[in-house]
Amino acid sequence: MNNFYIAFAVYLNLIFVAAKLWGRVDWPWGWVMAPLIVMTVIGAVANLAQSSRKRRLRGNISQNLQSIRDLVENARQARGEDAAGRSARGRH
Repeated sequence: MNNFYIAFAVYLNLIFVAAKLWGRVDWPWGWVMAPLIVMTVIGAVANLAQSSRKRRLRGNISQNLQSIRDLVENARQARGEDAAGRSARGRH
């Protein structure tokens, strides 16, 4: 999240708290704390979305790596190499 939005919410909240404590506004505390509550909810949702994307990306990477391993193993078998990568034809 952009630091500007976080700073804006914090400063706005400080202004609202000061106004409430000095008696300038007659709002309930829920409205006074609303900027921080909203930014916390937005941050939590963004964090969950990012975690989900990372998990999906890790899964895709694992599948791609397994596909590459399978391709290499199939190529070795087609050439007649054993699991260690040595040619079975080269041994006596």
